[in-house]
This record gives sequence, C-alpha cells and structure tokens, in this order.
Amino acid sequence: MRRRPTIRYFIAPAYSVEGTGASGKWSHPGTVAADRKVLPLNTRIRIYGAGRYSGDYTVEDTGAKVDGHHIDVYMPSRAQAKKFGRQRVKVLVLQYGDDQASPPEPRQKAAAKAVNRKVRAKAKAAPTK
Repeated sequence: MRRRPTIRYFIAPAYSVEGTGASGKWSHPGTVAADRKVLPLNTRIRIYGAGRYSGDYTVEDTGAKVDGHHIDVYMPSRAQAKKFGRQRVKVLVLQYGDDQASPPEPRQKAAAKAVNRKVRAKAKAAPTK
C-alpha cells in the first residue's frame, strides 16, 4: 500500500544494546526501533531536531517499551546513548516498509560489528569537555 510521506512527532530515547533486531539485521548506526503499527519494519525515515543525530534512519527493530509514537535511536556506545537522552523529534516518513523480516546475514553482522567497534573507539579517543 502506498502512502504519502507524512510528518509526525515522536519521543526518541536512545539505546545501545547490540544484537539481531526484529528485521533479522544486526543493530548498527542508522537504525531505529519503532512500534510496527505506527512504522512498519524497513520503513525509511528522516529525523529532525536531534542535533548531530538528525538524519536518515531505517526501522529495523521493535522493542518491548516502544509503543505508539516512540522510536529508539541506536547508538554504538552507552555513553553516546546517555548523552542523547530522551528528546522530542520531528520525523518525516520517506517510504513505508514492507514489515517483512529477513534471515540473518553473516556478512551484514560482521560489517555492523566492525562499524560499531570503530565508532566506540573513535568516541573513546575523543577528548572530553
């Protein structure tokens, strides 16, 4: 079913738990968890009002506490997630997903883990203010 791109407001906390999401993909930067009734799996969205974390994301997970107009933004490190906190963000739905899970891919998991390690190492090496 095709729908027009829509703008909605969400409450967006961050999470940093690595693992396979509901879509079958390993968590990596650029993914969010959302309520499947509001944003189906594989939906592409653009987040505004989240500072440096504003940008394009894909819904690749659901969560036990993600209900209604809440999205969880994935961060590779716990420190980044704590710093992000909980924000009210504006979300533009670019393309609704098919809500289909795919089997886990070993290459995608390895690539996502490498990206997560690189981001954590970069954050650890950055000077704190």
